[in-house]
Amino acid sequence: MNHLTTITLLGKNNRKTQLTPIRMAVHSPCTIMEATSQTGELYHAYFFRQQFLAAKKVTRSRLGSYLELAMTKGIVFLCPHPVVTHLLQGKNQLKNKSLTDLHSSIKNRYSPLEVSQIFRCFDSLIQKDKLFKVMRECYYDYRRDGKWGKAYSVLVTLEEAFPTHEWIAHTKHDASFSSYHDKYDTLDSSLLTTDPTTMDWLLWKHRYEPQNLTTWIDSFSLKSAHSLAAFSLLYEQQLTSSTSTSIHQFLDTAKHLFTQKELKDILLQMTHSPNSVIHQEAFRQCIRLRAWEDALTTFIQHPFLLEDQDLHSLKEAIAHVKWNEHLPIDQLSRALIPILKEEKHHLDTILTACVPILSQTHDLNYLMEWLKPLDEAKCTLPIYQRVQKLALYAEDPNKQFLAGELYYQLGLKNEAIDSFIYEMEMNPNDPSPVKWLQTLYQETGQLDEAAAYQQLLKSLC
Repeated sequence: MNHLTTITLLGKNNRKTQLTPIRMAVHSPCTIMEATSQTGELYHAYFFRQQFLAAKKVTRSRLGSYLELAMTKGIVFLCPHPVVTHLLQGKNQLKNKSLTDLHSSIKNRYSPLEVSQIFRCFDSLIQKDKLFKVMRECYYDYRRDGKWGKAYSVLVTLEEAFPTHEWIAHTKHDASFSSYHDKYDTLDSSLLTTDPTTMDWLLWKHRYEPQNLTTWIDSFSLKSAHSLAAFSLLYEQQLTSSTSTSIHQFLDTAKHLFTQKELKDILLQMTHSPNSVIHQEAFRQCIRLRAWEDALTTFIQHPFLLEDQDLHSLKEAIAHVKWNEHLPIDQLSRALIPILKEEKHHLDTILTACVPILSQTHDLNYLMEWLKPLDEAKCTLPIYQRVQKLALYAEDPNKQFLAGELYYQLGLKNEAIDSFIYEMEMNPNDPSPVKWLQTLYQETGQLDEAAAYQQLLKSLC
């Protein structure tokens, strides 16, 4: 997975601190990235609409703070992750600021309402009385200009930071604000026009109500400053519940932000979800990138109902995959048989393709056990009948010709050669095993042996 392993934090006098991201909590209004320094110190970097604000060394954690809220109620990605890489793209060096300097700089860039929302996120770093003073000043900025709606918006933010503060409760009940209470309590849609900044974090906070999630996505997902937040919401939605519409919206959003390989990595990380739609999309993305091992492992560990295109892809993956001890082929039959028991031709083809691979490290008894789920599914297949017959013929000296034919049908050509050689030695005047040996050596590329048996066959005919 392509990702930034470290970022450089530039502090006072351009002092450099190398940070390694650990996790990132996407939340509203601020996203927080947690990272460690080379000396093991913990830092939190704050971002507002994907723009870096400041990073602070963690010295304490306040119960009920925005930091705690983001880490427990936000959408958390563990590093490395493409979402973190995307946020930090072009930000290899982050110029840090003190909170005092940050306050001065953002006052020139953001509205008083946005300033109050930003500083509300630093409540674990600033003394309560100082934070309250900073946020209340934003309220008075609007009151002095007669902007009652904006002033009320700041009060809503203040109340979020200080839910039991008497001054806030008293001020909110000023008669001048009476027309705003119901609008904010019910998240009235008119606020998307008059106060989108507050609606952004209010809808996010209450996103588990489906209508609020839909409204947020419809209103903010196309804004570039909200692209990662939009992806994160759709990501969270896929992990909890998915529809054909939402999965397409999720994939479309992801394709605009990430490379095809990053999308594959994201989908593979999401396969812990019980959502079969995710399992199918992860499988298909692996197939697109010819990541055969990942595709097959995904299906084996998270089987889903196969459509025609998936059947073709599964056969292709089995043909191309490099089998090793890390691939759970031993689980494939148990995953596949219940799903394809009504598609007997496809099931037989796929299971037959696996037999030569399994036979490299397992004996016939193992193959019998591997195919045993067919009994449980009451599904009769040619592959199972061949293996059962082969188990009877393999050790019988009088059945080696039949065993050779069965080995060949199962794709076990070396074993077939052994059986036909034994048969030829037992019946030296019979041309049939010689003809088989000439064909098998030809097919396995052993041309000198094939030519020798061709001459022997001519002498017998």
